[in-house]
Amino acid sequence: MLLFADGLDEGSSIDILIKRNGSTYKIMSFVAKIEDDKLFINPISSKKGLFQFRFTDVVDIVFKHGAQTWRWNNVKAMLYKDKEGTIYHTFTPTQRAILTNRRNTYRLIVSIRTKITYQYKVDLEAQIEDEDAEENAAAAVNDNFAEKKSEAEKKGVIFGGEPAKDGDNEKEKKKAPEFSTFAFINDLSEGGASISADVELGMGDVIGLNLEYKNTEVTAKGTIVRIIEENTKRGKFQYGIRYYEKSKNYVQFLFDEQRKYINDMKK
Repeated sequence: MLLFADGLDEGSSIDILIKRNGSTYKIMSFVAKIEDDKLFINPISSKKGLFQFRFTDVVDIVFKHGAQTWRWNNVKAMLYKDKEGTIYHTFTPTQRAILTNRRNTYRLIVSIRTKITYQYKVDLEAQIEDEDAEENAAAAVNDNFAEKKSEAEKKGVIFGGEPAKDGDNEKEKKKAPEFSTFAFINDLSEGGASISADVELGMGDVIGLNLEYKNTEVTAKGTIVRIIEENTKRGKFQYGIRYYEKSKNYVQFLFDEQRKYINDMKK
């Protein structure tokens, strides 16, 4: 059975990835029923009517169960009406499911020129070393104070004055410098992004994104995990970044953007 995957059942959430005209779109849905090697979902529709798959579309199905993500590549997609007249969209695998990762699961292809921030790995490491040194020094002071206080109490001596706490001394902590430049965002996903820029950065350097969204902002920050020298109009370098933090509205932003592309596909 080509449709086999751990945890797949009626009611399971799935992502339908559609590659059309050089772009990839994602539709989120739920399994209505499973018959043999065919998966049924309630029809994808909008005010403009039922969504129609084209024979040139490349369609993949992604399903997540626990910590594992399964993917069926190049499934056959069609509109189907059963004997009772109920309409479904169906998907029939042409090969067995494979385990995949979140970054490769879905990418929203975009072309956004925006300002990004960046920090060098060496500066961030220096900041961490300084913070560790301060914490160790504070811990040593506290340990020394506790030891002397214990000895004084044994002798019946009142030992006063708590050691200085963080913030008692208004000493500004050294922070890694942050720079900014303009860049192009090539694609976005839940786990990372691809950008092109002229500034030369290295593996492990940090890039921050800040995008406008519904009178608010979407932010994300990640480390560089891939570098390609492309020297195009978009920039001299292409960087793949993996997020380690993002704003709570980031996923909703992705969802709304993909809906815009899907509506464009139906025109």
